[in-house]
Amino acid sequence: MRTGPKAIRKVRMLALLGALTAALPPAAMAQDAAAPATAATPPSDSAMVNLVRLLIQQGVLTPEKGKALMAQAQNEAASARTAASGASSTELPAPAAGSIRVPYVPETVRAQIREELKADVLAQAKEQAWASPDAAAPEWTRRIRLFGDVRVRSQSTLYSSANSNLIPDFARVNAIGPLPIFESDTFIPLLNSRQDRWNRLLLRARLGVDVHIRDGVDVGLLIGSGDDNSPISLNQSLGGGFGKRNIWLQNAFVKLTPTKGAEISLGRFPNPFFSTSLLFDEDLSFDGVAASIDSSRWTGDDLRVALRGGAFPLDFGDANFPQNDVDKRKYPSRWMFSAQAELDAKFANDMSVKVGAGYHSFKNLQANLSEPCFLYRVQSQFRSGVVCSTDNQRATFLRKGNTVVPIRDIVLDDPTPALNEVRVSPQYVGLAFDYDILNINAEARFPINDRIGVMVTGDYVRNLSFRKRDLCRFGAVFSEVYPPLNNVGTDGDGNICSQTNPSSFVGGNQGYMGKLTFGHLDLKKRGQWQAEVGYRYLESDAVPDAFTDSEFHRGGTNAKGYFIGAKGVVFDGLTLGARWMSANEVSGDPFAIDVLEIDLEARF
Repeated sequence: MRTGPKAIRKVRMLALLGALTAALPPAAMAQDAAAPATAATPPSDSAMVNLVRLLIQQGVLTPEKGKALMAQAQNEAASARTAASGASSTELPAPAAGSIRVPYVPETVRAQIREELKADVLAQAKEQAWASPDAAAPEWTRRIRLFGDVRVRSQSTLYSSANSNLIPDFARVNAIGPLPIFESDTFIPLLNSRQDRWNRLLLRARLGVDVHIRDGVDVGLLIGSGDDNSPISLNQSLGGGFGKRNIWLQNAFVKLTPTKGAEISLGRFPNPFFSTSLLFDEDLSFDGVAASIDSSRWTGDDLRVALRGGAFPLDFGDANFPQNDVDKRKYPSRWMFSAQAELDAKFANDMSVKVGAGYHSFKNLQANLSEPCFLYRVQSQFRSGVVCSTDNQRATFLRKGNTVVPIRDIVLDDPTPALNEVRVSPQYVGLAFDYDILNINAEARFPINDRIGVMVTGDYVRNLSFRKRDLCRFGAVFSEVYPPLNNVGTDGDGNICSQTNPSSFVGGNQGYMGKLTFGHLDLKKRGQWQAEVGYRYLESDAVPDAFTDSEFHRGGTNAKGYFIGAKGVVFDGLTLGARWMSANEVSGDPFAIDVLEIDLEARF
């Protein structure tokens, strides 16, 4: 016999109908059952008949089921009368002529039956959308989710007065070059290192949509602000005479979920790996394809092992290089190939630990020396517009910190230059090292009570392809004229390769970060808050400086220092926060930068 909720509700409803039916003449019952109410049918004197008619009108019961329910109730009522007629002498006397006797149903039972009937009707209304406020909306609108956020930031950048004022801006060299950076200091773009920047206002705005196409197929789109097409920060500088702002396509991808715990993303999508800003900036998105599979299908969510991987093109290059030459050259495509193993374990009292070990291999980031490049001809005429064979290997989206090398082998054709003639050798720069990154990071959560907790985060990176001998691989003669360059710009002649063993090089290949977060670990509701404090250390060539955090030390590598911050939810969806970051150079010329950020962020 069924004892589920639906069976219990049916028994109770039949009991009430039976009680009401017992008081009605069988003829009237049969007549009303055979003729369900219509617009022209007057209301019945029977509450039970009106109830059944209402259920039929609302689509809860079909006319056939209504008639069957009436018949069932009539039969049960007849059985009840028969049993009552054979009862003991305690049965009630027959009612007077013309009167109706209705058996007593307790108020609590009637109230419960009303609530259960209401719940059943509303559930069916929601399922069939015949009583929903948005019943007229097309079905496809229920498969779309809009989301976004707007963040307004006051940012102050403070420099030490003891900083070197000769920190090269190699990103600018490649953007506007080639430049003769070795002939005169006047040709070298330099970074601001001493003049403070107070109260710069920044805006970050994002609007996204997730679309559920069908089971196992979803699409994501995200547009966002940004000063340029840099792969990291989405901050947009305010000011500029009220000029219009840029909108960029940040994400556009298709996500396939063939089975529980397995995903494949194709296109441009958010960072698919468990990582921190030590390696990848929080706004960084990936191009290409990423796949993951985890054990939740077999082990549940309390103990999950996941494997992730992907192939991500960084630059396919110019298929028509050089544009003005008859003989075209093959452009080496740049890629990042990644794999990561992850363990996520949840324990009693909401404790959890998450550990990840990843390997990210960058291909063709390391630049090569060009073939002999002739910029002059007889009579010492400089030939503008000449393209050297490795110009397309110059580093893109440089920030600061990575070691770079000049990549043009410039030949001065005329062996007898005129007296007092100054010849320049305009250069591009490329990355001195290759990058194969080992990344190990972990996160542990410990609740203090049912409201607040503590989270400890640790991260370690190491460039396994860092080799000092690569600095001087272009040869002693070339390196004597065009030495490698990094954060050292004023000590001695700056020539790292002036010795047989490049012991004067002061860069490094590793970094780490530790952070402690206290308070509400997931900020959602008004009044929730959290605070954090941490330390970060990142050597010059531990990671590509184009992809790491854009805020600490104002982006790039070769930085160490602490950070502290706090934020709280003012209203649901509105957060106010502040963060202070104090950073110095790891090695090389003095370059200390402190940053204060005050954020107001609204999410929807």
